[in-house]
Amino acid sequence: MVSHHKVAPVIETPVMLWLASYPRSGNTFLRIVLSEVYGLESSEFYDPQSQTSDSEYADYPVVKTHLLPNELVPRNRSIPAVYIVRDGRDAVVSVAHHHCNLIDPHADFRTTLKAAIRAQDGTFFGGWSQHARLWRKRAGVILRFEELIADPIGTAERIRAIYPLPEPQTDRAPSFYDLRTQSFDFGRGSEVMDDPHFRKRFFRRGEVGAWKDEMPLFHRLLFTYHHGRTLWKMGYWPFRRFAPGKPSPNSSDSRLLVGA
Repeated sequence: MVSHHKVAPVIETPVMLWLASYPRSGNTFLRIVLSEVYGLESSEFYDPQSQTSDSEYADYPVVKTHLLPNELVPRNRSIPAVYIVRDGRDAVVSVAHHHCNLIDPHADFRTTLKAAIRAQDGTFFGGWSQHARLWRKRAGVILRFEELIADPIGTAERIRAIYPLPEPQTDRAPSFYDLRTQSFDFGRGSEVMDDPHFRKRFFRRGEVGAWKDEMPLFHRLLFTYHHGRTLWKMGYWPFRRFAPGKPSPNSSDSRLLVGA
């Protein structure tokens, strides 16, 4: 006897989601939100030649990376990817402080900042512009740092467009400023956050527009020379005289619109 009942289609859940960003752009915070609110643990993938990657990283639902798209393993473009973008000036200032505070205490901040801006020979993950341009082409969803810290769940919910998130436990949502005072378990790499002194140095400021009082004039001009065009394309005003905090009307790409 032939059954005429309709069979519900099988929906395949993606094995993993790439969570990419230029360093110091809110990646760790989003990992914590995904863990605390959605129950999704994450791992990390780095360049195997320079850092130790978890050999089982692909078994996690979410994998953090700062690498460029062509450096991923696997490079399969069917794997969904989210990119977090932050104003490049804030990002490189934070990168320079991170290097001087946690990696090389003897390094000079201004020298390190200059090196991060210029990113010669592919250093500093290829430089902010190249990183943003390549990931803009690869990512299915682009999130903004400033929106993420203001509305963690609302911003994270945009991932649902490319990845089946569980229902959120909204009462567990952390604020960005909880990161300095609380230890969170979000998967591989979270054990380092148990040290309160490390957390305070790792999550140093996390403010939007902090570059305005931390980036010397020479470095501002240097950044605009190297990255001004990409800054504009990614939705940030490259010159201070324009309205601060408002996205530039640069593109029809809906992924770059605040609140998209």
